[in-house]
Amino acid sequence: SVSARMTLIYSCSLLPIPVLAATAIVMYRRKQHRLYPVFWANLIFQFSRVTVECIAYRTSYKFYFYSYWTASACSVIFSLLLLRSIFLTMLRGYSPLSWLRRFGYEAILLAFWGLALLVTYHNYGGRTFEQLISDAEQAVSFTAVGMFVFVVGSSVVLGIRWTSAICGIALGVGLLGTVDLVVYAMRSHGYWLSSVAVGWIETITYNCVAAIFAFYFVPKREEIPVPISVRPELLQWVNGVRGALSK
Repeated sequence: SVSARMTLIYSCSLLPIPVLAATAIVMYRRKQHRLYPVFWANLIFQFSRVTVECIAYRTSYKFYFYSYWTASACSVIFSLLLLRSIFLTMLRGYSPLSWLRRFGYEAILLAFWGLALLVTYHNYGGRTFEQLISDAEQAVSFTAVGMFVFVVGSSVVLGIRWTSAICGIALGVGLLGTVDLVVYAMRSHGYWLSSVAVGWIETITYNCVAAIFAFYFVPKREEIPVPISVRPELLQWVNGVRGALSK
């Protein structure tokens, strides 16, 4: 029955709680919370979110409704802050790219945000309040995926390996946004997905993201330094862009 399936999904949604807690504790003991403060704060937030929502799901629908949407809004902010911290960390050792480090993320973010709002709200008429809230989340997911692609491209250009912890953070955030957009696209194009199917997709994705974070931070591994050299063609491109914008 649907009720039994939802109960099973609820049970699986409990799995990230010990994983997130273990990852946060290990990072704290290794002083990694000082290297990745935004990510560590996000782990604490996600742990609290899953715990509160699981309790609310069993106690009160009203409590669950408000806790879910409040946590969703906070999660959106954390996602954007995480992507920004990834971008800044990657460029930290590149003094010739200091201009790009100061303004590059904000410029790209605004571009993706504008495109996301255009795609999401191009057909505004006749939408309910709940649909507008959902569309706002999709706009943020679109932005997060766009910024994730930008971060991936930057890591390739700068020669940062994907075994680096900072890339693991980007991978988790990008996976969440990508799956959210895929589900939204399927529904908007007429593909039927039941609430149970959506619940399974979101739960499995969230569990995978928690596992990715644990894989990158729980095992003892040497921190991989960010390369300090910049390829001449990249430096030439940055100087060209800066010169064009200063005219």
